[in-house]
Amino acid sequence: MSTSSLPSSSTVAVGIDLGSWNARVATYDEALNHPLLIHNRDGHRATRVLMDGQQQQQQPSAEEQAVTAENLQAYFQERVLQLATDSAHTKDLHVITSIPSEEAVNAEWLAVLNKFGGVITEAAAAYLAYDDVINPRDGQQILILDGGAGGLKATVLLQTHNGLLSRQSSQTLASVNGTALIEVLGKSVAQQFEQKNRFPKGEVWESKKARAKLQRACEAGLKTLHINNTVTVHVDGLYEGIDCQVAISKPKWEHLSSKLVSEAKKFLSELPSADLVLLSGNLHTWLKPIATSVFQDKLISSPSIDPSEAVALGCARQAYWNLNASFSDETAAALATNAPTIQVQVAPISIGIKHPEKEDKEITMIDKGTPLPAMVTHNLVEGSSSIELWQLQPQAKQLATLSELDDSTTLKLHLSQQGKLKLWINGELLVIG
Repeated sequence: MSTSSLPSSSTVAVGIDLGSWNARVATYDEALNHPLLIHNRDGHRATRVLMDGQQQQQQPSAEEQAVTAENLQAYFQERVLQLATDSAHTKDLHVITSIPSEEAVNAEWLAVLNKFGGVITEAAAAYLAYDDVINPRDGQQILILDGGAGGLKATVLLQTHNGLLSRQSSQTLASVNGTALIEVLGKSVAQQFEQKNRFPKGEVWESKKARAKLQRACEAGLKTLHINNTVTVHVDGLYEGIDCQVAISKPKWEHLSSKLVSEAKKFLSELPSADLVLLSGNLHTWLKPIATSVFQDKLISSPSIDPSEAVALGCARQAYWNLNASFSDETAAALATNAPTIQVQVAPISIGIKHPEKEDKEITMIDKGTPLPAMVTHNLVEGSSSIELWQLQPQAKQLATLSELDDSTTLKLHLSQQGKLKLWINGELLVIG
């Protein structure tokens, strides 16, 4: 949403994937009933960005910007949100931005991102992008494979009761990343260019300017290498004014990247079992045949979803759902009253507990319309050996059954601004949904 107002009927849902190399922006098209990626001024769907703290060999060019906690808000407004504003023809936006995980983002970043709407983890966003092609069921385990600049990330999500998602595990193979793959391809191209033009071995790659040009060209080439039998890397004026045009065959690339492929296969084969496997990230074209060899028919794809755009699409879908959450008249009036001075996020559902032994015993822990984040604590009454966790409003749904409890059990329930539900029993975290 706009940073100064609450959602209205004209508010546009926006999803942003703020990656280590590229930012992607999507808006939700209500007429088509699905999110769409936005093109920047150059006609590309990805806007170049180098994130602070990433150990990259690339050097920012004039059109690239290293984003830090200090300039994040300005970058959002000037570079990223402007794309959404131009596309939607309005500044009335509700924005959901992806983050690797809550643990991986510092408080300063979260504070800035929450000003524009909220955040969601990359794995959850990727899952939402495939919402139309997944038939969820309770107990289903979904493996999200994300290949990007930060490495090969594997996150296992558990489909719990009534659509809740629980993150079961998360692992990263840092050695298999975009930088490593581009370096392998780039050094091979540079070597052939040097031999052809009789430059000393390693001279071109050691040039920061030439290396940056090669990295950009090789990054684009990697996206087509598994579609075509060869990829031609072309760079105007690569070094000393000489153009570079080098063809790399598919068999040669497979030889060059064999070590990284072996590492990736070993990593994937040791992951926990899953019912479905989904891909996201820039390295999906390289990763897909490896994942297929390991997981076979468990790998789900859709011709309408580009995995490199999945996170942005999922964020836009979450933003649209947020905008269409139903609120009571009292809550809407309260939000309207507070709108000029404060942006308030409230719980769209009511959550409580029921005692199976006492049919009329129902306790509301977090009421619909409660300002978020919300945390409540409840001590069990005598004789409560089991309880049920329920969504009470707008539709009654049982979320979980907790048994083998004693009179000294203390429950703590937390609902975040991003809709993540956490439950502790005597201090032990039980559910993340």
